[in-house]
Amino acid sequence: MTERLDVRALNRATLARQFLLERTDVSVLDAVGHLCGLQAQEPQEPFVGLWSRVSSFDPSELSRLLEQRAVVRLHLMRRTVHLVTAEDAWNWRPRHQVLLRQRILGVYARDLTGLDLDELAAQARAEVQERWSETRMAPRDVTDHA
Repeated sequence: MTERLDVRALNRATLARQFLLERTDVSVLDAVGHLCGLQAQEPQEPFVGLWSRVSSFDPSELSRLLEQRAVVRLHLMRRTVHLVTAEDAWNWRPRHQVLLRQRILGVYARDLTGLDLDELAAQARAEVQERWSETRMAPRDVTDHA
């Protein structure tokens, strides 16, 4: 028979899974992947969140990962900006897109009247693809997840 966790045990397990009971020795990239995203509404938030969790955290490592686009900040869960691995961003964003688009349309309907959002998205993808091609930093074709 499976043992049922009491509230305290569940709380401790949740904190441990989030590296909040003790700091971990994993890399910054592995920590971001393990956590499935960190709050990143403000640019400094992931730095504090990782400093609290990773024993050998070096802020320049996170800066490097951001510059190399190995981790990215984007609207994702609950329309909140999160820091996630680039791979998670590619995989998760399409799953959140419908909800995010509906919410944007609900909030900004008057401001978006007459604007073709599909055309705007196509132009934005073309611009991003061109800029990434110029810098040679595109991990893959941005139209893969249109």
